[in-house]
Amino acid sequence: MMKNFVEAKTVKSWISDEKELAFIDVRETAQHTAGHPIFSISIPFSEFEINIEKLLPNKNVRIVLFDNNDGISDITYKLAKNLKYINTFVLKNGVDGWVKSKFRLFDGINVLSKSFGELVEKKFNTPSMTASQLFQKQKEKKDIIILDGRPFNEYNKMSIPGSVCCPNAEIPFRISELIKSSNTDIIINCAGRTRSIIGAQALINFGIKNKVYALENGTQGWFLANLKLDHGKKNFLNKKPKNEKIIELKSKIVKLLENKVEIIDFNQAQKLIDDKNITTYIFDVRTNSNQKNKLSKLRNVPGGQLVQATDKYIGVLKSHIILFDDGDLVRAGMTALWLKKMNFNCYVINESPKRIRNLNLKNDVNFKTNPINLIKLENLKNLKNTLIFDIRNSLDYCKKRIKNSLWTNRLIITNEIPQYVKAIILITNDLPKASLIVSDLQEKDPKYVVQVYNWNETDVKHHLNYIDTKEVELDEKFIDFNFHTHLRHQGNKEHAKNYLKWETDLIKNMDEEEREFFR
Repeated sequence: MMKNFVEAKTVKSWISDEKELAFIDVRETAQHTAGHPIFSISIPFSEFEINIEKLLPNKNVRIVLFDNNDGISDITYKLAKNLKYINTFVLKNGVDGWVKSKFRLFDGINVLSKSFGELVEKKFNTPSMTASQLFQKQKEKKDIIILDGRPFNEYNKMSIPGSVCCPNAEIPFRISELIKSSNTDIIINCAGRTRSIIGAQALINFGIKNKVYALENGTQGWFLANLKLDHGKKNFLNKKPKNEKIIELKSKIVKLLENKVEIIDFNQAQKLIDDKNITTYIFDVRTNSNQKNKLSKLRNVPGGQLVQATDKYIGVLKSHIILFDDGDLVRAGMTALWLKKMNFNCYVINESPKRIRNLNLKNDVNFKTNPINLIKLENLKNLKNTLIFDIRNSLDYCKKRIKNSLWTNRLIITNEIPQYVKAIILITNDLPKASLIVSDLQEKDPKYVVQVYNWNETDVKHHLNYIDTKEVELDEKFIDFNFHTHLRHQGNKEHAKNYLKWETDLIKNMDEEEREFFR
């Protein structure tokens, strides 16, 4: 198959032109987070066919794939072609080609969103407050409210004492239920910086009368100031404003959206979805979407997370995004205003979620999990000389595994499995991922025998004699792991400091063209 090679300089110019672009890093997570171009997204080879159609719904989109110049782009190029992506290119010489053209690599994840947060703070001079200043205000019993803009599971893990969880996009919508005086100071926090900045600035942009601050460096800043964090807290702001208040909030957001983000109806939304020349995503941005099951084909991604981890949900730069909520338009509107600044074409749909459910989504998903030969845990005792490979998340493997099993993934098997091995057992908790490996091996040799054990905790408890629970240390061979300042989650102060420095240095590391990409 002829490859469409493209030079790094051309790709750089494509990022800044008017047309859509999906710039895809097909290396594994550890390789991606060690350094990648700022506007690239991660779709590792190990799950390529599973994720590409979710992230790139339009088969005509311009795609550039890149690797470590090790042939993986050639494989994924063929896979993309088989999935009917007709406009696919491979970055010449992979990451090396990018670096040799004097373009920078950025470590970490969600770099697009994190850089955006830092640019927002710089542009708007978002007011901030240090952990020590906040602690002092609490000691003096000042009139303050601390809102944690993260999803509940993150808040529940660790939080600032006295704070209430209210995910970012919900804050302008729900805050009237909490604030009884315009003299109350509002402090927004997250774990680091981005959601604190975006959450605070959103309230200011929304025109709230109160003083609003971002907690500098979030829970990590609190921890670095040697202050104690709470764990397991359940304070969640889920009170909905009264109807007359919602009407007032709606007219406010409609004014803010004027000439910036178009409010569309059902037919206009359908027209966007039907347009084969553009990529259109549609998201339900409510945090408590009790419609989730009924609206299953419409993705529910709370607005705060859509701005915080954009590349996880939106694979195409300069694409079109339709957002909706309960009809208040506040949550969809505020999210749209941020994504518009990130250079997406944004729309808010003014219809009830029930009506939106009737949109005809043209998602052309071809991936199907191939049939695999499943075995039971007790069958393993009869298979003395068969190699056992564990393809679960390496973090799970390091905690416990089947005795004598080796950790691996699709990339390692593709590159390293010896030709003389003709029978293996795969341990998985993700059957689609296992089915990709089975297909790869049987394509190499139809006589290949692959048996699969689907990990089951109840099962494992009954057969502890097969299980090894000796902790294995995480190291470089676990290429599915994000090593970037990862120990900050376990209270490592050095890692926490490095992470915060990484965030604040992002703008410095961007070139002018990269900064200009944002609106």
